[in-house]
Amino acid sequence: MADVIYNKGVQIFENTRAVNIEKDGDSYIIITEKGTRIRAKRVIIATQYPFYNKEGIYFARIFPIRSYIIAIKAKEKYPGGMYINAETPTRSLRHHNTHDGELILVVGSNHMTGQSHDTEKHYNELIEFAHNIFTLEEIPYRWSTQDYISLDGVPYIGNFTSDTPNLYLATGFQQWGMTSSMVSAMVIRDLIVKGESPWQDLYNPSRKNIIGAAKNFIVQNLNVAAQLLDGKLSPLPEDMNIEPGEGKVIKIQGERVGAYRDEKGTLHLVNTTCPHMGCELNWNPAEKSWDCPCHGSRFTYEGEIIEGPAIKPLRAGNNVNTLEKLLKDDY
Repeated sequence: MADVIYNKGVQIFENTRAVNIEKDGDSYIIITEKGTRIRAKRVIIATQYPFYNKEGIYFARIFPIRSYIIAIKAKEKYPGGMYINAETPTRSLRHHNTHDGELILVVGSNHMTGQSHDTEKHYNELIEFAHNIFTLEEIPYRWSTQDYISLDGVPYIGNFTSDTPNLYLATGFQQWGMTSSMVSAMVIRDLIVKGESPWQDLYNPSRKNIIGAAKNFIVQNLNVAAQLLDGKLSPLPEDMNIEPGEGKVIKIQGERVGAYRDEKGTLHLVNTTCPHMGCELNWNPAEKSWDCPCHGSRFTYEGEIIEGPAIKPLRAGNNVNTLEKLLKDDY
């Protein structure tokens, strides 16, 4: 597919983070993190969470959910099929054959990103669930994933806003990425090629018939406001004793600092204010990351972006050298 696209004169940019979009006549200019300017007549934002927020206020219309997965080896052979329960908490089962034998995937234990302080417990919940069904022999893999949910449960697919005829969006897949991505491809293809799609009104990001989602809009944005205030106002420990493998938010000389000490004893300090919209990040012990409880941005313990909507990495505090010295002396 890449060969076909390239041979038709379309440029392909890899490892290139887009950080902004500007309108220029009938075209758009995509600006990258290195300042490169790429001109295009049509732009599709398919970045899971829209990195461009000047229009559409999508930061108030989608919210992030994390889910967990363990891949187990069991004494019993999996009976085939994919299953999901109707009750809560949600649990899903499927399998995958590998050269090293059959793996059974156990999925579930959802929560709002950045709003669980003991993320290890979610893996433990899945392990307990699996123990009740299978005779576990090994748990060789575990990982987590992040999805974004729209206010009414229907993805936003189509024109970014009603005033952007050549700027398109696909987001809010409600944890159904494989099917929703195919729907997105068909809807946006029709809008570009034919100018219309039979499904455009249903998925229209600017749809007006979401009165039923008004309550969810209020609930989710009150939650964001609460997380923002809690991060700014909550008292912080002044205990500077950080063990290898441990991360936490501490206060040193009046400054809020995220500190993580790796297994070799090296200390990593970051400013925990999310560069997206200023919420304070929380430590995710299961994945050694700093997660935003407001809009779902995630960063490594060194401050690099794992996933957006943030487009800038975390930066250390102004007095990072003093803080590091204090922490090392205390340690």
